[in-house]
Amino acid sequence: MNAKKEVKVAVFLTQEMAAFIDRTRPYEITRAGFMRGLVYEKMNRMNARKQSSPSNDPFDAATITANLIPNDLKEYAELFIEWWPIRKQKGGVNSTKVANRLFDTLRSFPSQDRKQALEKAITAGWKDIYPLKKGYKPEEPKNNHPASRVYTADRGFID
Repeated sequence: MNAKKEVKVAVFLTQEMAAFIDRTRPYEITRAGFMRGLVYEKMNRMNARKQSSPSNDPFDAATITANLIPNDLKEYAELFIEWWPIRKQKGGVNSTKVANRLFDTLRSFPSQDRKQALEKAITAGWKDIYPLKKGYKPEEPKNNHPASRVYTADRGFID
């Protein structure tokens, strides 16, 4: 009962399409054979996607649990769990290897900056965590100009 039934299909090609097929097909294959090959190739690609096995990687999911966070970073687990789906949504690779790299990156930050770095990644929608940029405010130059001296009545100029 499972006998394959062949169906004949008429395909109308433009001159440009026919010329493309003639240029790209091997000499011994007809246009119909070439078209059949394209369909088989597409079918095989789609079947390969369907047959791919689900990953056993716990970090591959869009959400993770607190038990996956290392003990030394447990205080940041809530923020990390909140940020993980944002990473996934932005197209970041979620795997154990990447998670370990992110944990190492987080460990490299000073402990007071870790929370802020995760909060910044969440609010900005980043795929990665970055060290905080410290605002550089140069020291005000000392004004040594004589006109900037302060004069008081009882002591005169204060230096």
